[in-house]
Amino acid sequence: MAQGGIEDFLLAKRKAAHQAGCDDTQNLPTNSEVEQALKSYRELYFRDAHPQLLNALRHEALQVMRQFERLSPYLVGSVLSGSAGSYSDINLHIYSDNPKEVELFLLDRHIQYRHLPARSERAHLCVNFYSNDVPVTLTVFPENDLRRSTGKNDNSVLERARIDQMQKLIAERDGQPGAPLHVLAGSAD
Repeated sequence: MAQGGIEDFLLAKRKAAHQAGCDDTQNLPTNSEVEQALKSYRELYFRDAHPQLLNALRHEALQVMRQFERLSPYLVGSVLSGSAGSYSDINLHIYSDNPKEVELFLLDRHIQYRHLPARSERAHLCVNFYSNDVPVTLTVFPENDLRRSTGKNDNSVLERARIDQMQKLIAERDGQPGAPLHVLAGSAD
């Protein structure tokens, strides 16, 4: 994932198992274990460059989120968690029961996008577009899914962040942009 740009955790784990000669894919590491290994790898080999890259990605994510503010976007994934690399995309979730509204929003702003197969069967819509040469993946979930998710993983680290939370993250982390985002004032929901 760090060197080949693979973003899909399951694909990366299966490929690594195959390269290691392991036929048993029952005991693969969890996604959070892989993410922690990516962070460790980047801290070891890209100590100076990674925080700058992560900070730039977070600033770009905030800019895109502001562009979509009317739709209440949430940042999720590696840019939020701090494990993003040079191949990473910005992942946004929007919770709406009207995916056509999101497509019309994109069309009205002349944002060229392409449809992607959704990674979740619950997703209404998944599209990809570019913002200043950074890939953005936007997924629309049913409005009720916002309440279903806790918004935090087992380490009390946010799994998704609103615009105000990203602003606070960037303001707090400008001196240390690779640090994880711990629960901020207010909930993620």
